[in-house]
Amino acid sequence: MKRGFFPSRLPTMVFVLSLAAVSGAAQKITPPAATPKDGTKASEPQPQWKLSVSKQAPTMVSLTAKNARLAEIGAELSRKLKVPVALSPLVQKQSVSLDIANVPLEGFVRMLAPVPYIDYELSGDSAAAPRVLGIFLYAFNEEPPLKTAIVKSANEAILIQGDTEEGTEAYEKQRAREDAPLSVKFDHSRLSVRARKQPLSVILYEIASKVDIPFDMKYESNDLVDVDFSNYTLEQAVRALSPSVRLYSRTNLSNYETIPLRLSLVPPAGSQ
Repeated sequence: MKRGFFPSRLPTMVFVLSLAAVSGAAQKITPPAATPKDGTKASEPQPQWKLSVSKQAPTMVSLTAKNARLAEIGAELSRKLKVPVALSPLVQKQSVSLDIANVPLEGFVRMLAPVPYIDYELSGDSAAAPRVLGIFLYAFNEEPPLKTAIVKSANEAILIQGDTEEGTEAYEKQRAREDAPLSVKFDHSRLSVRARKQPLSVILYEIASKVDIPFDMKYESNDLVDVDFSNYTLEQAVRALSPSVRLYSRTNLSNYETIPLRLSLVPPAGSQ
């Protein structure tokens, strides 16, 4: 009886112990995920970058980033500046690693993309700094953004004025004389204007025609202007005419080429 009893029990006990050992080992290899005390799920990892933008002019930017997505940085830059920041499809896929502090905005965007553009509004008020309207971050060999991407208008002015003899030889000679009431010349990005008792809107319309950009007349001025300057940049010309003039332009910061986009006449400050 005894010889038959012990052999029948021993294999069963060994088998049970082996299962317990395997179960215990499995628990050590795959421990349960930790759960916050409040029962909520663990938060997503925070992005490894920080962007700061000064509120005073000139705009200064600081960025600490390691392999940060440019699309996210562009979105935050847009939020802080309160202007559109557009990235080309190629630049959207890129990442950046930078550690910089208090860099001017123009220098900062040059660090983000090979071909950055900024659209500006320049006031005729010499005390006012150019205002940034939008930023574009593009790569080499990409088509530039449309000129009307940000600077749009539905109020392009059409001024009708003239002389019954306009187009005749006598008229053209009279216009070429030094005592002509209005003379506007634009050559090699330099502007020369001579006007005697001419409406400001007429002078601006003539300038826009010579530069080949649209002209918005959001305010009909009765001011008569006497002005005489030669070989001015467009920026200098705007400052010389009136605080109510606005020049919209785009600068390619990869080569600092600036192209004019639009000229506008706005109501004077404080007017209804």
